[in-house]
Amino acid sequence: MKLPELKEKLRSKYIVRVVAGVLTIALVGTGIGATAVFAEKDSTAVTAEADSTTGSSKDADDMADKLMDSVSLKDNDADKDESVYLISDANGNVNKTIVVDHLKNKDKKDTLEDASYLSDIENVKGKEKFTQSGDKLTWQAGGKDIYYQGTATEEPPVTQKVTYYLDGKEISPEDLAGKSGKVKIRFDYTNTTSYTETVNGEKQTVSVPFAAITGLVLGDGFENIEVTNGKAEVSDSSSVVLGYALPGLKDSLGIKDKDLDGDVNIPEYMEMTADVENFSMPAAMTFVVNASDYVSTDGIDTSDLDDMINDLKDASTQLQDGSKTLAEGTDTLADGLSTLQSKLGTFASGVGTLQSGLKTYTDGVSTLSGGLNTLGNSTGALVSGADKLNSGAGQLASGSATLKDGLKTYTDGASTLNGGLNTLGNSTGALVDGADKLNSGAGQLASGSATLKDGVKSYTDGASQLNTGLNQLNDNTGSLATGVTSLNDGAKTLSDGINAANKGAAGVSAGAAQLKTSIDTAKTGADSLAAGAKQVDEGVGQLTQSLSDMPETIKNNINKSLEQLNELNVGKLFKTLGYINTDKITVDNVSAAADAAVNHAGDIIDALTNMQNQNPSATYNQILVGLFQGKGAVSVYSAVNQSVTDSASTVQALKDGSAKVSDGASSLDAGLGQLSDGASELSSGASDLAKGTTQLATGATELQTGTQSLADKLPELTKGITSLVNGSNELVKNNDTLNVGATALNAGASQLSAGTQSLMNSVPTLTSGIKQLVDGSNTLVANNDTLNAGATALNAGASQLSAGTQSLMNSVPTLTSGIKQLVDGSNTLVANNAQLNSGASQLADGTNQIVSGVDQLTTGSKTLSEGAHTLADGMVQFNEEGINKILDAYNGDLKPFTDKLQAVIDAGEEYQTYSAIADGQTGSVKFIYKLASIDAKADSDK
Repeated sequence: MKLPELKEKLRSKYIVRVVAGVLTIALVGTGIGATAVFAEKDSTAVTAEADSTTGSSKDADDMADKLMDSVSLKDNDADKDESVYLISDANGNVNKTIVVDHLKNKDKKDTLEDASYLSDIENVKGKEKFTQSGDKLTWQAGGKDIYYQGTATEEPPVTQKVTYYLDGKEISPEDLAGKSGKVKIRFDYTNTTSYTETVNGEKQTVSVPFAAITGLVLGDGFENIEVTNGKAEVSDSSSVVLGYALPGLKDSLGIKDKDLDGDVNIPEYMEMTADVENFSMPAAMTFVVNASDYVSTDGIDTSDLDDMINDLKDASTQLQDGSKTLAEGTDTLADGLSTLQSKLGTFASGVGTLQSGLKTYTDGVSTLSGGLNTLGNSTGALVSGADKLNSGAGQLASGSATLKDGLKTYTDGASTLNGGLNTLGNSTGALVDGADKLNSGAGQLASGSATLKDGVKSYTDGASQLNTGLNQLNDNTGSLATGVTSLNDGAKTLSDGINAANKGAAGVSAGAAQLKTSIDTAKTGADSLAAGAKQVDEGVGQLTQSLSDMPETIKNNINKSLEQLNELNVGKLFKTLGYINTDKITVDNVSAAADAAVNHAGDIIDALTNMQNQNPSATYNQILVGLFQGKGAVSVYSAVNQSVTDSASTVQALKDGSAKVSDGASSLDAGLGQLSDGASELSSGASDLAKGTTQLATGATELQTGTQSLADKLPELTKGITSLVNGSNELVKNNDTLNVGATALNAGASQLSAGTQSLMNSVPTLTSGIKQLVDGSNTLVANNDTLNAGATALNAGASQLSAGTQSLMNSVPTLTSGIKQLVDGSNTLVANNAQLNSGASQLADGTNQIVSGVDQLTTGSKTLSEGAHTLADGMVQFNEEGINKILDAYNGDLKPFTDKLQAVIDAGEEYQTYSAIADGQTGSVKFIYKLASIDAKADSDK
């Protein structure tokens, strides 16, 4: 169980026991038995005093009844029951304190001993007399209970401050009477008590656990009532607000606001807001009680929790040691099975060899027998065949001589081919150099086209400036000097741009010429590039599919491993207990099930016990280990799945990119043929462009000289301005066409440069292929001498074979006699073949079954060993990260908290009276604060 859960459980069990009996019940209105004096209204003194401070005794009585009805008290067995009435103004300042005491005569004694610091003591329910000595009182009870009252001046243990606000501004209650607007009333309570209690040898300074309940009777005209730390009861006849607080309890327990949540609240104030018309508050009252008087205070016994923590620690240690021993045992088993498996492999291999050998042997015997029988039946043919063999041997000798001559011709040709291939291999440098020049030319073409593009842009900008200047000059001859200056600057810019364009055009022309020379060489490299790109695309497709299938494969394997838990019906058990929503443990719920197994160990073991499980603790441990193995596997699955998901776009981009590379390589291969014609046209166009830009440069220089002359002869130029403007407008009309053309030229040159670079990248593949051809040819040529020597030897052997066949012909009679003996022996061997093969098959089948069984046993032992080690490692981690943290949390946080709580309860038990109490007697005290009413009527009615 985690620290926050243990702490919440402890807080819910004890704090709420202390406070809920007084406060929470106030929210549901469950009823109370009030003190006799107040309920019966027999205390005329108290009633009269209260009535004098409120506008309506009925309102005050109704409020008292509501407050009393809001708290359910436990049986009060105190000897002295004390009620303290604090008559206060509307701000909570106490003006007078009246104390009513009830002495319970449980044994019907004639006299009752009491103690009191009160003044003006009088019997309020009978005529019994008392004598007083200091603070000691002796009542002549005559077997009856005694009810008396008196006055006091000592400050109460809890003070209250009441603050009023109208439309967000603080206001006095007197000024608030009869007003309308947004009203807020806030009650702040202060606990002034301080007790030092000793719990488990440690001193704790705490306050008495007082609970304050405030009730307000509101006048007509209250709407939209909202209460902080309380509730409102609204009816047709009246509106009543009940609020509650526990002043000082949070400080006593050392609790901060952040430690609490919506289920547990320890307020120290009450606040009410409402929209009001003609404000009035006929009655207000606060009821303060010692919370320990109303709940069980038998103490906080944590011995069971201590025993549970110690058992948890011991069980964790035993489980960790046991899992280690299990892992060591499974290692030994796996090693032994591995040795057996390796030996069985050798045995099985031998049996297989035996079976194969016997089969070969029997097949050979059968074949031999059949052949020998055929041979025996064919000795006549043997003689004829020997004759033919002798004749064939002669022909072989003649043919081998012919083969010898033919091989000589073949090896000579191979040598010639090898020489040519080596020449080709030595020429790859020229191929690389040509491709490099092609790439370099394309780069120069791209650079030159970019320069040309910039130059054309400068030219058109200059032309635009010139046109602007001429139009300004034409429109405003009075500013002609300024326009001529702009014209002169534009002419200079135009000249610079055309010069730059001229340089670019020259570079384009040179690059285009070199490009044409290299295009044909690039075609071969493009073929290799297309083939390689296709292989890359296929490999990327396989990689993409493998990554896509990986998470689902892992998930299926995890679900298979969880089947052992489902065989134990763990899923059905956890669904019944409300931990999961399905009947099976799967990847989707194993983490939640593992957490539930840790947090609800007792409930699970109880359920297993109810299911007649023979060893519920062991079964629980088995379930816990299986669930945490599954949870760990799910962590791996989640990480892999997330990684695949995160890389999906990258993999898709890689796949798309490889496809584009493959398509681009094919397109490059197809387009290189077109590039040759395009390069020719480009070279011709670039040459014309260079000539044109040269002429433009000359014209621009002359234009600049003319504009300077224009500046010198302004009076003469005024008449020609109109003509210049018209010509400039015509010149500017072609600016866009020039810029578009230059941009298109630059883009085409860049694409060409990229293509030649791809070609350069394919050159190593081409040269590598040529090298492989050269190496293969060298290997082929290296065997020429061997082939020639073999042919010579074959010819010599054929001659010897011819001589041997002649000798064989001479031995045929002896051979036919021996064949007859061999036939008889082989028939005897064949008769036993079936029995030999059947025995070998049976031996092989038995051996295979043994090997298969040992393989399965070895696989199972390895799985068992891995699981045992995983269990051992998991138990170490579980002990370190789970059990030890629980122990540290319990010893470091919860026990001090329970000590403080016990100190609060002890302080509450010690506080038994406000006035005094006789030795050996027990007491119970409550405080009733009666606030002055606020009425919208005249002051005399308040």
